[in-house]
Amino acid sequence: MKTSILFRCLAVFVIGALILGTRLMAYADDPDTSIEPGPETVLPDYIGAPAKPHPSPNSGVPQHPLLWPNPFNMVHMDPWNSDVVDIPGPLGRDPIVFNSSLVDARRNPDSIEFQCVFMTYTSHGRMITSCFGVDEASVVLLNPETLEVYDFYELPLVPPDNTVSLFNAQGLNGLSASYIYFDKNERMFNAVKDEEGKNKIIVLAEGGSDASPTLDLKQTYDMSKWISTNNRLTGLALDWEGRIWFYLSGYPATSTSPVIPGAVGVFYPELYPNDSAVRLYEFQDPEELIRNSMAITKTGVYVVTMKKMYRFRLDAEGAPQIVWEAEYDNAGYMKPGQYNAGSGTTPTILGEGKYVAITDNADPMQVVVYRTTEADLPPEKRVVCEVPVFENAAGGALDNSLLGSRLSLIVENNYGYVYDMENMTVTESEPGFERIDIDPNGRGCTKVWVNDDVISTTSAKLSTRTGLIYTYSRKYDDQNQVWTHYWTALDFRTGEVVWEKLAGTGHEKFEAFWPALYIGPNETLYVGVLGGLAAMRDAK
Repeated sequence: MKTSILFRCLAVFVIGALILGTRLMAYADDPDTSIEPGPETVLPDYIGAPAKPHPSPNSGVPQHPLLWPNPFNMVHMDPWNSDVVDIPGPLGRDPIVFNSSLVDARRNPDSIEFQCVFMTYTSHGRMITSCFGVDEASVVLLNPETLEVYDFYELPLVPPDNTVSLFNAQGLNGLSASYIYFDKNERMFNAVKDEEGKNKIIVLAEGGSDASPTLDLKQTYDMSKWISTNNRLTGLALDWEGRIWFYLSGYPATSTSPVIPGAVGVFYPELYPNDSAVRLYEFQDPEELIRNSMAITKTGVYVVTMKKMYRFRLDAEGAPQIVWEAEYDNAGYMKPGQYNAGSGTTPTILGEGKYVAITDNADPMQVVVYRTTEADLPPEKRVVCEVPVFENAAGGALDNSLLGSRLSLIVENNYGYVYDMENMTVTESEPGFERIDIDPNGRGCTKVWVNDDVISTTSAKLSTRTGLIYTYSRKYDDQNQVWTHYWTALDFRTGEVVWEKLAGTGHEKFEAFWPALYIGPNETLYVGVLGGLAAMRDAK
């Protein structure tokens, strides 16, 4: 009953979106709010032809009873990190592109980056998105049809002067904008680190009135009793009993500081602020650092470190306990296009919860699928398959999540991608998308198709209603020596490009630096770019 009520709330949003749709073009063309146009290009505005829907089975991800409806509760759409939505996206029919610099939500109107990551949609028909940059970090409440900013809440900021590089400042600020969740009561739970170095969980929610909506701080949990200032509380995930799981990323040793181990923790909000409100499992191996978030099911929590894949549960005292662990192949170095010398993926659950998948750091890189069962299995039985990918490219690397639908996995190639924020330059990177299917008998995997053309660093999304994989790609215009950026749709069945629509030119504003692409309930695509927020939808 609760789930059906939540879905009716989202229906209210859809109706409101249709009513507001007439305001779209006026706002999109506003020179005071749009992202500054880039250089001219000789590349086409539109490539391909509108798609005919080819629906596929739904994602198979169960609805979490304490979260807002899938696919609008976590950065990868749901607690399984499927990156799959059971709602339609655009078909490429006379597509309209629009964008906003979100200048009204910025600390610094001239900042070089204000890129949005997590996005969700409230029962009042509004979008809440978390955005960050080298000198920016805020949660923004806005109109998803016009991108008009209603209100924003500034998150604690790590200024560039306090880090060794702009890249480090950007990464630290991005942690406050990424691995968060939106619960059934329309509250956003966000991990931050304040100016005093205290780790906190803050709770934000939409407030105000229809005429004057606001974004309000509802609660703050000070976690400094359990987490020292030299570590960082990062990813948050809610389990089926209302406990908040999180991880501490940890840091390698430096010339001035020792190793800080990674850790997995559980927070019991009802016990706060008692000492017993937090229980931690700390890794002892200095290489067990965590760089991506968790997957969570009704019975298990899945975490990948720089060395191993883990399944956790709670022990008799309510503390995190390892159920099983599996070491994956690792070349031992950080490839261009990665943040660490390990798996670059957040674990993805699929196959009705029977499997969990990541990419390893082998050379060539492999998609690795494990059985999730708690049974004590030997390594050769735990692993379903290890499938080499991107063997036609100069290399394979991924620092994003796999897309997982039923028994199908989509992997993209990020190898070679380096964005230099000091000089505002970007490197050429390797193309590639591949589809891997787990065999129905669970005894292996089969490679279904390979696309060696599309270049992307954006976490792609599959709409099971259209049968299209949506991503945000880039091409280089040799004549004008400029990067061009496209909304791109691939056929889930074949991997072929169906259509591409120009989003903008110039990497300084239109580059998408690792964010997740979103499909809104109004059949609109959204993605955070360096210059703000970009969007696309069909005209009819």
